[in-house]
Amino acid sequence: MGKIGEIFISHTHPDAEIAQALSDAIEGVFGDLLITSYSTKMESDGGIKPGEDWFRWIVQKVRTANIAVILLTPTSVQKPWILWEAGAVYGAGIASEQSNARKVRPLIYNLSNNQVPSPFANIQGVHGDQFSGIERFLIDLIEDFAPLMEKNQLVNAGKMLGPTIDRYLDQIRKGMRNAPLIPTEAAIQEWCQRLDELIDQNRISEIEYIHDWLNLTFGRDRDEQPLPLDLRLHRRLGNAYRAAKVHDKAAQEFRLALELAPRDIFLLRNLGLSCLDDKKKDEASKVINRIAELDKYAFVRNTECAALKARLERENNSLESAAETYRNALNFNPASYYLADVLGQTLLDLGKIDEAKTVFSRAIDIINSLNERNIWIYATLATSSLVLNKETDAVGYLRNIAELRPDPDDIDRIISGLERIQKRLNMQISSIDSWREILRGGL
Repeated sequence: MGKIGEIFISHTHPDAEIAQALSDAIEGVFGDLLITSYSTKMESDGGIKPGEDWFRWIVQKVRTANIAVILLTPTSVQKPWILWEAGAVYGAGIASEQSNARKVRPLIYNLSNNQVPSPFANIQGVHGDQFSGIERFLIDLIEDFAPLMEKNQLVNAGKMLGPTIDRYLDQIRKGMRNAPLIPTEAAIQEWCQRLDELIDQNRISEIEYIHDWLNLTFGRDRDEQPLPLDLRLHRRLGNAYRAAKVHDKAAQEFRLALELAPRDIFLLRNLGLSCLDDKKKDEASKVINRIAELDKYAFVRNTECAALKARLERENNSLESAAETYRNALNFNPASYYLADVLGQTLLDLGKIDEAKTVFSRAIDIINSLNERNIWIYATLATSSLVLNKETDAVGYLRNIAELRPDPDDIDRIISGLERIQKRLNMQISSIDSWREILRGGL
């Protein structure tokens, strides 16, 4: 008696061991009566040939197979391609003449029922990693093909059922040891804590390596474009990559986060900054337009959004527009010394020295009204004093900064800012080296 049917197994490449174990189990029960085919199968009659069109091969296999089995695992449910392939299997299956004969059958591995993606959640699937589940699956196959089998073949299939399942489950247990972690709340919280510790301990240089481990844990290839995993993880990864100055990866993480929260202006703002950091002004402009769609007052009411818009305007050499953006935001946020500082610097760039001095005086008044002191407040006071020709006061504020023990990067940023002020005002001052020494705790 020849072949009586064909089973097509849809799976993702990392689940090849599971597909092989299932194929072995079907062969163990049916012998050579059934053909199994799947993309990673090595035999020439069961796997896809080099250069063959993937989609056509899938559709053809589903059409010719009696039953299409979809392996749903922690790996497959996180990969866009296998979900697409599974969808193609499902679509081809329900369009076939045998759709009423349960042509498409999901087998579920290491997933709870509520983790099974649509449309397969609506199909009665069984758990292929459990004895009762795979027993039910194989018994169903025996019942499906019984009319085509001889009596002795049915008897033999029944005898082989128990030993075959034992071997199969042993193979599955070995294969599932390397199964990726499902993104449960506990797993996400654990990785959020690890990323927070990385940032808190100033180990940002390790972010790409840690990200590799995160991808490995959840079964993701680093170079592929994955489905969004969790808003909290992508936000932290974006912030860490931005701090590490890996701007393209920062933008990618914020885009993934926005797929989960497309109306989140905080995420949009961070994406816009990452685009500007990566010199992609057109992309930043699109982000700014999106923010304006959501809240047309965002660039007036929110300091950070105003700074994003004005930065793009500055980089496009639209200094007047940038000054107007800062000015409008400062009028709405009169207690923002930051806005006063950046507005004053923009006015210096425009050559409006007197107006800039007025704004820097305002910055000093704002700070004096606040019960706050930190490195950047003192830096703003030093900048403002320098613009107002009060170098002695500026030096005093630099000493205040030194007492707060700034790190070398902060010192470089402060000195760079003071140098820019000197150039804008054409000031003949040779104190930069001494100022740097003061900030380091000397002099």
